[in-house]
Amino acid sequence: MVFNSEKSLMRTGLFPTRTKMISYLLLRFIADKDEPAGSWVLREDLLSFGIDCSTATIGRYLKELDYQEYTVQKSNQGRVLTPSGQAHLQELEERLERTRMQEKLSKAMKVTEYGELIELLYVRRALETEAARQAALNAGEEDLVALMRSVEDHRDTVQKNQDPTEPALEFHTIVADISHNKFLFPILNMLIYEEKKIEAVMETLVTRERGKIYVKEHEQIACAICEHDAEKAAQLMNAHIDELCSAVEEQARERGYK
Repeated sequence: MVFNSEKSLMRTGLFPTRTKMISYLLLRFIADKDEPAGSWVLREDLLSFGIDCSTATIGRYLKELDYQEYTVQKSNQGRVLTPSGQAHLQELEERLERTRMQEKLSKAMKVTEYGELIELLYVRRALETEAARQAALNAGEEDLVALMRSVEDHRDTVQKNQDPTEPALEFHTIVADISHNKFLFPILNMLIYEEKKIEAVMETLVTRERGKIYVKEHEQIACAICEHDAEKAAQLMNAHIDELCSAVEEQARERGYK
């Protein structure tokens, strides 16, 4: 199994309650058997995982799984998974695997210095150029309304002389979302999340001072997407992120970073 403790499973956020988590484990343990599994055997499996449940409690879990048609009892030998139970377990396993990969990716993307922030921005440039292109091709009317609303929120924040970091990054998150690419959105979301954390602890950041320039660039990108001009949207996004990279590089040099 990917996760080897109760705490590690609960930290994934995939199980709203401990009951749901234990139900998953029982399905997993039953699936691993070459024969029907009973309460005593399953109790030992849970104990090996650090969970102490009585056989009576396990019996109640199993009856609930029977009710959900995930398991079925084979005479007095124990439970086996139904086709529905096998499909449900496979879905949970796939979600856990995605969570594991996201955790590994998130750890690899911890940003602590200017140099790493610049590297992150260059990765964003490649991904967001494609996100803008696909957004222009795939965005629907509701998507475009949300996009233009984010531009207005960004402009409003700049006009009030407030920190524009949050609405600026929200614009980029929305572009990724309305690209309707199931790979681009989660990856960019993680990159932007890491960027938010590093920018939050930086007292001065040149990109905060250029809000009026960036909100105008966001508007141009949004207009290209609304016009469904994929190449123009991609070019504008590429130029915009490139300018962000150059600004941070310039600030890094001024502060003595190589």
